Amino acid sequence: MSPTNRRSERGVPLRAFDLTTYALGASLTLFTLLYAVSLVFGWPLEGIVGEPAWVTRVERYMILFFGMGTALYYLDYAGDRFGVTGKSADDGAGDDVTVESPSQSPDLDAKARLRRIYAVIDPYVAVALAVTAVAATAYVYFNFTRLQGDAFILGYNTTDHIIGGILIALAIDVTRRAFGTVIAAVAVLSVLYAHSMVGTQLFGVFRHSGMSWQQIAENGAVGISGVYDPTLMRVGSTWVAIFIMFAGLAKTYGLMDFVREIGEELGTSLRTGVVQIAVISSMIMGSITGSAAANTATTGSFTIPMIKDQGVGDDVAASIEAVASAGGQMLPPVMGVAAFLMADIIQVPYLDIVQAGVIPAALFYFSVCLAVHFTILKFGWISSDLTSFNWRLLLRGLHFTIPMGVLLVTLVVLRYSPFAAGMYTIFTTIGVMYVRNLVVRFLEVDLEDGVELETKDVSGYEIAASVARTTKQTLDGFKQGGIDMAPLVGVLAAMGVIIKLLEGTGLTARVATSIIGMSEVSLLGFGGGLFVVLFLAMIASILFGLGMPTPAAYILVAILVAKPITDLGTPVIATHMFVFYFAMLSAITPPVAISVAVGARIAGASFLQSCKQALRLGAPGFVIPYAFIANESLIYWSIETLLAFPVVLAGTVGLIVTTIGFDGAQSLSAITRALYLVLALIAMFGSIVHIAFQVVAAAAIIAALLHARYVVGYDLPNNTGTESGMDPTTLD
Repeated sequence: MSPTNRRSERGVPLRAFDLTTYALGASLTLFTLLYAVSLVFGWPLEGIVGEPAWVTRVERYMILFFGMGTALYYLDYAGDRFGVTGKSADDGAGDDVTVESPSQSPDLDAKARLRRIYAVIDPYVAVALAVTAVAATAYVYFNFTRLQGDAFILGYNTTDHIIGGILIALAIDVTRRAFGTVIAAVAVLSVLYAHSMVGTQLFGVFRHSGMSWQQIAENGAVGISGVYDPTLMRVGSTWVAIFIMFAGLAKTYGLMDFVREIGEELGTSLRTGVVQIAVISSMIMGSITGSAAANTATTGSFTIPMIKDQGVGDDVAASIEAVASAGGQMLPPVMGVAAFLMADIIQVPYLDIVQAGVIPAALFYFSVCLAVHFTILKFGWISSDLTSFNWRLLLRGLHFTIPMGVLLVTLVVLRYSPFAAGMYTIFTTIGVMYVRNLVVRFLEVDLEDGVELETKDVSGYEIAASVARTTKQTLDGFKQGGIDMAPLVGVLAAMGVIIKLLEGTGLTARVATSIIGMSEVSLLGFGGGLFVVLFLAMIASILFGLGMPTPAAYILVAILVAKPITDLGTPVIATHMFVFYFAMLSAITPPVAISVAVGARIAGASFLQSCKQALRLGAPGFVIPYAFIANESLIYWSIETLLAFPVVLAGTVGLIVTTIGFDGAQSLSAITRALYLVLALIAMFGSIVHIAFQVVAAAAIIAALLHARYVVGYDLPNNTGTESGMDPTTLD
């Protein structure tokens, strides 16, 4: 049989498989929206279908959400691999297999064969796991009353324990496939650590009496905890899900393309060129995705080549995208879904978290933008062909301002919950797109040469066709939103298992006590106090965040190290912002630096050199968290904020000048950079002594920069593309 006939025969089941995945993805979004509608307005199908149990019990809703999300992830994963597998079968080669020469060792050949076999069976394993997820979910759902009630008293049976073990394994496996081995390994180690065979053999704070495998299955899943954590999975299946699904819908409707177009247009209007695209687009994307690596891969695929085309070095291009992608998770109101988790963990209003995140995000993004700006000017990587910004381009996305306005009004003015606000925003977006598509098509709106409307006769068939196209686009958005959410279901479940088991062993309480004890440690004869604890929290945040998605890293750090900091008197929101900031920065911190690794691979740059440049560009981010601990008004707004924000901002600018070695006009000597560093630290932390020190230092920094800008001036580079005497391979 010819290859063409084989592909034709295989096409029907694959299309049916894709349709199943499509339907499940759209169904997950619709399921979430239906739950939101039920909470806000009541069950909408009253009189047609009775109100289901998952409407009145959030635990039942979480059970179904986890099952649907896990099954969807496996089906989507298998669908991608089936495409690869099919190609490999026809071509006679696996995805990762190259032709072996006779001189190659038998071990290498055996590994290649194993990889090839694994590539063939992997998608079938994923399908089997999807079916397993559905079956396990059905078991838990239909036995919910017994599992949450009678089983606590009468005991769980063997089937319960098996199902619990399966659910834990599914959560860990989804996490491994979606986010790599680091966080999955942490989950596996937490399970092993919780068992009595390991816990009783340890020492110090790590020693505990341990649990049996049955107790691990009960605490980790089947007792409606762990996998179904009442904080993580509840917030993830509601607040987080509604915004991830909105992002999927917005991408399908073209919002992300619009942002990219604005960035490209802005790049032709600024002297520093297209490098600003990375900062702008990554800031917006990173706020929604919650994954620095995914953000770098998504936006970096088109920003990094454009930055390189401007003449920017490979390692610098990679570092710009990596730093911007990591920092995007600080941007309110979503903050890479951490804002929702933080609000629920510390039990404060969501808007308090959003307010607290505004100034830290502004400090970080201003520092990144200025660092990029100075870097481009320093080496002369500037655009020579500048054009005026085409403001008419903004009209193409004018319709997006309506749902954005609804989001702000419902969140800020009406103070609805994020779940309700997200629901209203999604419905508004859908309604706006139906109207917009009809207007653009049938009134022939011309946005190129100004707004021009030209009416035309419209038949009923054309209207129906336009509505059908928009409906298809909407369903595509629902499916995309569900698929984007599916991997997060696994990682939130795995984090729930980790937290439940660590709390069950008493480790979290013992670590908190040990960290508080460290506050008595002295440094060179001086009491370390809060600084020692903060430094330890910084190290822990970075270490826990290596290779992990930021929300997962934040959750782990918040459970382990946030409490001892607050016990020393630090305000609770400031404490959680502190650990979250460093969990975010772990994405650019060696040795893992996952965001930098992705960017370096796209740019074809050295990983170590890219890490070096990323640390320079993001250096102020490692100091800013200490600044808002020392200046609490940056988090808890008051009249003092009006003074604290500008002086700390000036200090942040001083740090940028120090790390880049450029003040906007000329390269600086080591002595000048040291002076800038001293002034920057005083401007950021002088309030510990007196506010006057901050004001004087900030004024000195601003005066020095104004002198550089207007007295010294910036000389345009020569035609070689770099300033004379400078080596663009380093920022020194």
